[in-house]
Order: sequence, then C-alpha cells, then structure tokens
Amino acid sequence: MDATMYAEARNLMVDDQLRPSEITDSRILDTMRHLPRELCVRPDLQNAAYADTSLPLAQGRVLPQPLLTARLVQATNPHAHERVLVVGASTGYTAALFAHLGLHVTALESNSSLAQAGQTFCQTYAPTVVWHQAPLNKGVLDSAPYDLIYFDGCVAALPDFCNDQLSAQGRVVGLLQQNTSLAEAFLAVREAGYSKPFRLTFLFEAQAPLLPDIIPESAFSF
Repeated sequence: MDATMYAEARNLMVDDQLRPSEITDSRILDTMRHLPRELCVRPDLQNAAYADTSLPLAQGRVLPQPLLTARLVQATNPHAHERVLVVGASTGYTAALFAHLGLHVTALESNSSLAQAGQTFCQTYAPTVVWHQAPLNKGVLDSAPYDLIYFDGCVAALPDFCNDQLSAQGRVVGLLQQNTSLAEAFLAVREAGYSKPFRLTFLFEAQAPLLPDIIPESAFSF
C-alpha cells in the first residue's frame, strides 16, 4: 500500500474498530489516526498493520491489536506532563502514542532488535521518548518516580520495582494472567490502609503473550 492507502486504513481502524468499542478519548483517536503503525511491524506484515489482530514481532513478542492498545491507554487516564514507564516497549508504538498525548515517556525493552527498531521509529515520530535496553524486571530507576507504569504486554504478577518506582498517587496498567487461559486488563493503585501494596481492579479479558524477564517468584500477589 502507498501512503494514501495507509492513511485510509488508519481512519478505518479508528472508525470501525475503536469508536464503536467505547474508545471515547478524542486525543487517543486523533493520535491513532496519524501514527504510522505499519512502521512498527515486520515489512511482510505491514499491509495487516491496521487489522483487528495482534501481529508477531520476534521471539514470541507481538504488537497488540489496535483496540487492545487503545483500551489499555484509555484506562490509564493519561494526563499531559505525567511521567510514564512503558515496560516491554518493543517497536515503540505505544511509547510514541503516550508521547503524542503529552507525557514524558521512558521506554524499557530487553530485546536488542526490538529496542533498535523502537528507537528508530521514535527518533522520527516521538523524539522525546527516552529508551533503555535492559531486563524488564528491574524497571528504570534513573527516571523514577513514575506517575504511570504501563506493561505493553502480559505479566504473571507485578515485580517489586512497581512499588519502588511508582509515585504515591501513581497507577499501574497492563494485562495480568493468573492460572487462566485468558489474561485480564488491570488497573493497580495504592490505597491507604489496604493490606497489600496495590488495590487491583480488573477491567476486561484479553489475550497476549507473557513479557520476558518478569519473574513471578519475586513479585506481588493480589
């Protein structure tokens, strides 16, 4: 497809997939109309970049389907100038989306080829994103505390760094898989007097592979 056809595909994605599914944040809709998702997938899959499906990247990783990304980002209730850590940033699409929403973005990726692709994408489309290539289970202490920690994929539990690197009023959003075939989108926040580090709210069911390096044995349970 040429540039005009990709632009048409982005509009169809928004109008046929996102808006009918209660994506109401106009900032997210506008950004996803213009951000070139096709540059975040393998060349042989670019024509499918706006289909209602997740697309394989490398070593079991995927670029989540557009609706899943939109629903999770909307669930974060993002505000301009907040600090966000995107864990498992892969090829940079969600990190760039947050940057276009006005957030200060730190992108963490462990896979070298995905990190390189993400940095290349963001250099053009979201140059304010700061990239770190490192294991995902330690976070990025240098840029903490974060108002938002966003897992761009699925985890079996939250790692310790979420407690250490999240601001007092911050929140954590992602997908959690606990002994079931389907993961569940979650929003985790601190709550005074609560017996555990975070109070968890489940939002909807979804499907995504587990992110690497997130080790359940050293993580919080709910």
